[in-house]
Amino acid sequence: MTRRQVQVGQPFFDRLDELLPAERTSKGGPSATDFLLHEVPTIVDLLAEDFVGSTLPVEDAPPVRVLITSGILVRVVAVYAHLRVDDVIEVIYLDIDQT
Repeated sequence: MTRRQVQVGQPFFDRLDELLPAERTSKGGPSATDFLLHEVPTIVDLLAEDFVGSTLPVEDAPPVRVLITSGILVRVVAVYAHLRVDDVIEVIYLDIDQT
């Protein structure tokens, strides 16, 4: 199996900034940097190694697919991505459940 290249688009980072603060919270909640360091590498590996097998189609937005997984710092992570014509996976959006 071929490992694909994964690129993370600006909309992902914009959404991350909406969801997580720049600094850890006083109660120990993760920062955006914590998320990038501890959650994103595993997510990128899953997508790169088996994009179709690790994701589900997004019914209302083909060709977008979603990877839903448990996180280390957050309960659930949903990452939206699509396969570009140059065979690069582009991550475009993010949802996080911290409850």
